[in-house]
This record gives sequence, structure tokens and C-alpha cells, in this order.
Amino acid sequence: MKKIKIGSYFVFFIQKENLKSIRLRFDKNKNIILSAPLFCSEQQAVSFAKQHLNWIAKQIDTFKTIRFKNNDTISILGQNYIIEHNPLHKKGTIIQDNHIVVGGESTFLHRRITTFAKEQFYQYAQAKALQMAVQLDTPIQKITLKNSSSRWGSCSSLKNINLCWKLVFAPLDVIDYVIAHEVAHLIEMNHSPKFWAVVSQLNVKQADAQIWLRKNGKTIQSIE
Repeated sequence: MKKIKIGSYFVFFIQKENLKSIRLRFDKNKNIILSAPLFCSEQQAVSFAKQHLNWIAKQIDTFKTIRFKNNDTISILGQNYIIEHNPLHKKGTIIQDNHIVVGGESTFLHRRITTFAKEQFYQYAQAKALQMAVQLDTPIQKITLKNSSSRWGSCSSLKNINLCWKLVFAPLDVIDYVIAHEVAHLIEMNHSPKFWAVVSQLNVKQADAQIWLRKNGKTIQSIE
């Protein structure tokens, strides 16, 4: 592959025999790959990439990560809080009124906030999933939090449910929908009409939650 600069971006250019058109993509290491058929010149491929600089910029924006800092406002389980860093605070991360108070060095603030958020989410998700499982009269074995970037949850044939911990930053209705979705899989391991009928028994706001996740999912996934 040849490394070339297009606009303000470095792009890896490659020609392939089996390609029929010019393509732009990002690889797993977030490198920009410009592929072209053998019959296309480098100049033609570069011209194509220049026409898609806005697309490249938008994709790169999605790679930016969010780290929490003092005075940020965050939502945990549907409640908004202001982060308050107090280096002298020695009682762990706690909620006081509408603040989340974090002690220690500022270097560790983000990690302490996310650790606290995971704990809050696990307690809520476990209770909610068990409640829904009882409602459907189905057993549930274990709930595990994951740092998944490709799915919000999953359910195995062993009755184990995995949930993306970053859902803690979503509204409660959205969290409840994802939990209901996975609990419903305890009964129907598919997305058939029977499955959606089970989801409907749990009285969650399915359509609204799906819209919210489409609009805001990438933002909460970008939290480190």
C-alpha cells in the first residue's frame, strides 16, 4: 500500500484486481483505505477521495472519545448530575443532591466516574431483569456487563444475559427496553413475531427507545 496525503488526511492507497469501483473505508485501526481497480489511475482515485472529504471528516468525528471532567453534566439512570471534583473527599464516589462528588487526583476522575456508573447500572439492571423474568415466568442465570461497541445486549441459550454498561448514560425508558429485549430472548431466541409479542408483554417504549438509540447511540458508545 502507498501512503498519500489528501487534503489534511493521510490515506493508504491500494489497487486490486477484483475491484470494479473505487472505494473508501476505515480499517480496524482507523486508517483510511482508498482502494481502486487496476484500470483506475492513482489520480482518478485521489479525485474520488477529494469529493468525499466531508464523509471522511464525519467518520473521524465518530472516533472521538469522551472523558468526563470536573463540572460536566452527565446522566446516570435517567438522572442528571454535575460532576464535582473534591481532592479532599475520602468517602469514594457519592451522590449529593444533584452532584456526583469524586475525590482523589483529577487524573483518575474519569475512571472513578465510570466505575461508579457501572456499579449503579449493574444493580439496576439485575433487579429489572429479574423482575421481568418473573413476569414472564422464565429463569435467568446470570447478568454480565460488557464493553461492547457492536451491540447493546445479548442472551445465550444458557440463559445468560450480557448488557453494554454504557447504557447507564441512556434514559431509563431506553435501558428498560434493552433489558426487556434480552429477557424476551430467554423465551424466544429469534426476532420472530412471537419474540416481539413477548417484548410487548413487558410494557416498554420500544419504538421511542429504538429511535433514541439510533440518534444517540454513537455518542454514548464514544465514552471511554
